[in-house]
Amino acid sequence: MIKLHHAQYSRSLRVRWLMEELGIVYEIVPIDMSKGDHKTDEYRAINPFGLLPAFEDGDIKMFESGAILIYLMDKYGDGGLRPEPGTPESAEYLSWFFFGEATLQPFFSTFARHKIFLPKDRRLPQASDDAKEGALATLKVVDGFLEDRDYIAGDTFSAADIMTTYSLVLAHLFGVLPNDGLPNVEAYYERISARDAFKTTTAS
Repeated sequence: MIKLHHAQYSRSLRVRWLMEELGIVYEIVPIDMSKGDHKTDEYRAINPFGLLPAFEDGDIKMFESGAILIYLMDKYGDGGLRPEPGTPESAEYLSWFFFGEATLQPFFSTFARHKIFLPKDRRLPQASDDAKEGALATLKVVDGFLEDRDYIAGDTFSAADIMTTYSLVLAHLFGVLPNDGLPNVEAYYERISARDAFKTTTAS
């Protein structure tokens, strides 16, 4: 049985969402970060960095959300959520798949640290302001790409949307979005958030 150690709005959201899309049976192990569940020796045996997600599939243990998504699609089938490897479509998909974590997410991580999570005496308002500005500038570029497509890597929903939309979930949670200057991003988020698997994943 697959076990996903999960906390709402953490990166484990991506893993749960993909499994919902693919109809994979899994067990949720709730993690209460306020109680330090992610800092125990038992948890660190799965994710040695004490972060989320932590994922188990039998004897297999993994801890990077993007890597887990790739593993799941390789093992259980991708359900059409990625193009054929080696094709031009796959090349574009791969760029967008990694964009979500490598380019967009760092802005929201910095914003959250200096706006919410750090003790007040360690927060740097300039850091949160710069992160918000960088996020919005990046999303402005994304808005242009979404002018003539419904999804981030083309006209069909893919795992790249799962990777990218996590940051948009946080953007709405933190009040960075909605933004009238990003109409295509907002329309994209509405399409994504209407999916049944997304609703199930974000409900708890």
